[in-house]
Amino acid sequence: MELTQETHGSKMAFLDGAPPERLCKPVVEHFSALGGEVRLNARLQKIELNEDGTVKHYLLTDGSTVEGDIYVSAMPGILFKLETLQ
Repeated sequence: MELTQETHGSKMAFLDGAPPERLCKPVVEHFSALGGEVRLNARLQKIELNEDGTVKHYLLTDGSTVEGDIYVSAMPGILFKLETLQ
């Protein structure tokens, strides 16, 4: 279960409000202010690698690619292993 979808997530003793407002929103705002882009509901199909093992780009299920200097995914670990590292 995701913290942001947990009804009583704010009662977990480390946030003084709802997780989307007190945790997610400030992270997105900070990241965006630094020039980053946050994509929601962009399903990751595969991580394409360069010959040296660094990330070339993300391939999304809609066929588009995402290229950047730094890559972050909030995909749960088990799904990441099952769906992208085939």
